[in-house]
Amino acid sequence: MATKSYTLLQLSDSHLSAAPDAELKGINTSDSLAAVAALAAKDRRTYDALIATGDLSQDGSMESYQRFFSSAAVALSNSDAEFRWLAGNHDDPSVMAQVVAPSRQLRLGRWLILLVDSKVEDGVYGELGEAQLASLRTQLAETSEFVLLCLHHNPSLTGANWIHDIGLRDGPALLELLQEFDCVRAVLHGHIHHRFEHTYKQLTVLGTPSTCVQFCEQTDEFALDTQQPGYRWLTLHDDGSFDTGVERLDEGCFLPKTAEGPYVLYLHGFLSSPQSVKARQTLAYCEKQGIEIDIPFLKEGPAASLAMLRERLRRGLNRHGSAVLIGSSLGAYYATALADEFGLRAALINPAVRPYLLLRDYLGEQKNHYSDDIQLVTEAQMQELLDMEVQSLARPQNFLVMLQTGDETLDYREAAEKYAASKLLIHEGGDHSYVGFEQELPQVFAFLLSRNGSKAR
Repeated sequence: MATKSYTLLQLSDSHLSAAPDAELKGINTSDSLAAVAALAAKDRRTYDALIATGDLSQDGSMESYQRFFSSAAVALSNSDAEFRWLAGNHDDPSVMAQVVAPSRQLRLGRWLILLVDSKVEDGVYGELGEAQLASLRTQLAETSEFVLLCLHHNPSLTGANWIHDIGLRDGPALLELLQEFDCVRAVLHGHIHHRFEHTYKQLTVLGTPSTCVQFCEQTDEFALDTQQPGYRWLTLHDDGSFDTGVERLDEGCFLPKTAEGPYVLYLHGFLSSPQSVKARQTLAYCEKQGIEIDIPFLKEGPAASLAMLRERLRRGLNRHGSAVLIGSSLGAYYATALADEFGLRAALINPAVRPYLLLRDYLGEQKNHYSDDIQLVTEAQMQELLDMEVQSLARPQNFLVMLQTGDETLDYREAAEKYAASKLLIHEGGDHSYVGFEQELPQVFAFLLSRNGSKAR
C-alpha cells in the first residue's frame, strides 16, 4: 500500500506594522517577509499546510494581518494548502479572527496538528494555564493519531538564556504532560527568533528563525544576530517519523542596525569559536555599551575565511560608516591583513605572526575545541596563509598588540618585533588564552574608538 507524506511550512515572528515601510531594528519587516515567502515559493516542496506561530504583527493592526496573509499565499505553491495561525504576545487575536477565522487543529492523514494558545493578556511571557493543560491531556488520551503540537512561546531553555524569563511559564509542566503520550512526536514554536532543535527525553522541540530580525542563539543577554531571515519545513510520514530543516535568505540580504558607533568584527583563534571565553566576554561588554559586534565562526580555510570576512566588513562599513577589529591568535593574523587593507584599527591578542609554519604540526583532521566540527588542515592552506601575510604595516599606529610572556603556544617576542611601531601591552606571565582579558576591555575599546593613534615607546 502506498504511503503518504505531508509537508508543512512554518513562518513565525514577522512583526509587521500597519505601515508597509515600518522597520524593526533597521529591517523592513514587510520586505523581509516577502523575501522569505518568495524563497519558500521557489522551494521544490509542495506544501500541504502553512502554520504561522505568532508575533505576526507588531501593532495588532488589520493592515498587518492582511499583509501577512497575502505573503503567506505567495509562499504556498499549492492553492489547496491549509492555513493555520496562532497569536503571539504582540498579536491581537480578535483582529486576526477578522482576517482568517481561527482553527485549533488540522488533520493530515495519520497526523493531528494541534495549536494551543500561550498568549497572556498584557504579558510578554506565555502560559497555558491549568484548564488548557487539562483539556490537552483529555484530547491526547482520546487520539489515535500522531501529534504535532504548535504554540508561540518556547517551553524549554534554548541557549539564549535571557529569553527564558519571557518563555512559557508552565513549559516544564507541558513537556512532562506530553511525555505521557507516545502519540506526541514534536513541539513546534516561535518567539525565540533563531533555529532550535532539541530532544527532551523522547520528545523533539523545534524553534524557528524569524522572518525578520534574528536573535543570537547562545547568549546570556539579549543580542542580535546577522544570520538571515528564514522559515522551517517539516515533512510528516505516516509511520510517525518526520524530517525537518530550516531555509534562510542569502547572506547579507537583511542586516539589523543595533547601535550607533562602529561595527566591531571579532575573530577567534585556530580551532576556537564564538563560544570562547574571550569572545563571550567581548560580546557581553559590547552589549552593555550598546555596540554592535559580529563574531563569525571561522571554520573554512584561510582564503575562504578572509573572503567572507572582507564581505562582512564591507557590509558593516556600509551600515555604520566605520569599523574596528579584534583578533586572537590566528584571528589576529586575519585581523592584521584586514586592518591593513581597509585602513582600520585593530586590537590583537597574542597574535600569530607566522602561522604557516606553526600549523604544519596540525596537518590533517582536527576537532574544534568548542564543537564536534572537524576541520581539515592542509599544506595548501599553509600557502594561503603565507599569501595573506602583511610584511610591512602601512599604519602601525592602528594596532594595539596585547602580549603575555607566558604564552605557551607562541613566542611573544616575535609579535613584539613585528609590531614594534604599534602600541604594545606586554604583561609578564599569563598564557595563550590571555589571562585577565576581561579587565582590559575598557582599555581595548578606548584605543579602538579613539580618533588619534598612540604610538608606543
